[in-house]
Amino acid sequence: MALRRIFHIHDIRQFSCIRNFKTQNVYLSEDKKTEAEIFSREGDDGTSKTISGDVFSKDSEVFNAIGATEELLSYIGLAREYGHEAEHQYTDKLKRIQTTVIDISTAISRSPSNKTIIPEVYKKELEDWILEYAKQLPPPEQYVIPGGGVASASLHVARAICRRTERAVVPLVCNGSLDKEVIAYLNRLSDFLLMVSRIAAKHDNRAESIYIPKPDQEVQPQ
Repeated sequence: MALRRIFHIHDIRQFSCIRNFKTQNVYLSEDKKTEAEIFSREGDDGTSKTISGDVFSKDSEVFNAIGATEELLSYIGLAREYGHEAEHQYTDKLKRIQTTVIDISTAISRSPSNKTIIPEVYKKELEDWILEYAKQLPPPEQYVIPGGGVASASLHVARAICRRTERAVVPLVCNGSLDKEVIAYLNRLSDFLLMVSRIAAKHDNRAESIYIPKPDQEVQPQ
């Protein structure tokens, strides 16, 4: 169902890379395309339109959240490519997560009167994956310093972006325009990305860097 929604052109126009995409122009030769067909100049005034047709400033809470999901979607894609190059087994899971992130972005772009419900089963799926990977790893004794190879490090970055995305959607959940399950899903997703970053380091035979607190230093009197 999520995949079907991805290819519904009306539902994906909120993504900046395809917002002004016009299906009738796909097969036009370059010499037949006009400037208006290549770029519409919509948004030059600092506003943009959601799926529901509402116009907001691009620095609004709505577009701040949509932009955060775009960044999360893109960086999970980069992490997936690094994982694919290293022949890691988690890449299909990352692609599935990307479809859910698109669902979340679509939900943000809808009006509160047509609020999209994010099924709890998405969060449960993440929890099952986390438990599956936890069996393959020792419990972290201290804070894990991001690193452990390119695949692992990219997942750490994706996790940081996920946490920022979570912060961006909180105001929309608080004002009732977004399903509260979105926060729960993103919170669990950050846990999953941390877990899978450790899996990537393990499979690449890279040692985890563990943060070791410095000994307390005596404070010198002024």
